[in-house]
Amino acid sequence: MSTIVIKPKNRAEEALLTKLLSKMNVDSHLVHEPFPNYDTITAIQDVESGKGTKAANSADLFDKLGI
Repeated sequence: MSTIVIKPKNRAEEALLTKLLSKMNVDSHLVHEPFPNYDTITAIQDVESGKGTKAANSADLFDKLGI
């Protein structure tokens, strides 16, 4: 058995995929994963692009953050 993961962008795409797969007699199981909000996505992109704060250890990090 093979597994294919398809992440529809909206409910209309989800409905279309479900209908298409049922016409093809393919068993499908929808899994709804929580999608991160805008602030979380922006934070992830910042870290991936190197905009995060780098520290040698926890004491260094607290010092850089002023804690």
